[in-house]
Amino acid sequence: METETVVRNLPELPQDVLMDIFSLLEIPDLMRAASVSSSWRSTYTSLCSQLKLYKRPQTPCLLYTSESAGENVACLYSLAEKRVYILTLPDPPIRSRYLIGSSHGWLVTADDKSELHLINPVTGQQIALPSVVTIGYLSFARVGDCKWTLLTPDWDYDQCIYMDGLLYASTRAGKMDAFDLTGPTATRNIIADEIAIHSSPWGDLLQVCRKAELIDAGYEEPIVKTNKIFLHKVDMEAQELVEINSLQHNVLFLGRNQSICLSAEEYPQLKANCVYFADAEQYNWMYKTNPRDIGVLNLEDGSREEIVSPLWSSWPSPIWLTPSLTVLNLSLYE
Repeated sequence: METETVVRNLPELPQDVLMDIFSLLEIPDLMRAASVSSSWRSTYTSLCSQLKLYKRPQTPCLLYTSESAGENVACLYSLAEKRVYILTLPDPPIRSRYLIGSSHGWLVTADDKSELHLINPVTGQQIALPSVVTIGYLSFARVGDCKWTLLTPDWDYDQCIYMDGLLYASTRAGKMDAFDLTGPTATRNIIADEIAIHSSPWGDLLQVCRKAELIDAGYEEPIVKTNKIFLHKVDMEAQELVEINSLQHNVLFLGRNQSICLSAEEYPQLKANCVYFADAEQYNWMYKTNPRDIGVLNLEDGSREEIVSPLWSSWPSPIWLTPSLTVLNLSLYE
């Protein structure tokens, strides 16, 4: 007896209902939904034109390279999906560049000629930035500028955070300055002498210090493994640090990226009271073939685990990247 399968067209949901559903999807699921049908594609396009309706916070991904993947290829490991995406990036080859940082879905890279670029790793879009001639000094450029403007002759700034209209910058020695860039001339205020900074979801600034051990694993130099994280909250009024032992229900991401501290309640794929870390020091260029310092540290019991194993990442050092629909949307209207 033959069984006949009858396929009927299911009724389409109204676009406003689809918009509400799509606005809760992470970007990979949103892109898949857009390919289901012409009406779903239309809903996706409408959502891209009304980004204020897109409510879903994105889970950070780990961007890294490997020699076997190719000179222009980067791998993007999704913590939400626990899978790897392969991305082909424009010239110059990503494996010949330095990853300076990441923010709002963009990568900031520098090549061996000190040429800077912004890269959208998902679409391959690349924007040239003014060349940099000084290393370790703090400069800024507004949209349309053809050169960098030096903020201060001081040097050795290591972390920057833009918060409440001010650019906070700290040095490796712990000094913190605040710069107001809203006027025609930037103004600077010295906040403290011994504070390094990260922002938190509850509005505090945090000092975060790593403790690492050197392990002789048979390479040219000992490899670095993070084994302890120290946290302090910045008391702005008292100009002092207050030690804290827990992130509670929050998650911290450390590396050569924009500082990220998230609520695990909004990101169920992430582990609360844990620190996700990747290489932080750029001196790793001297030991490009050494294994990278990547992992998850549990602040409650001090245990360490791998992000994904095996993950053999070579030069450049891995970096945390948060996908952005705003950045993806820019490429639709070029």
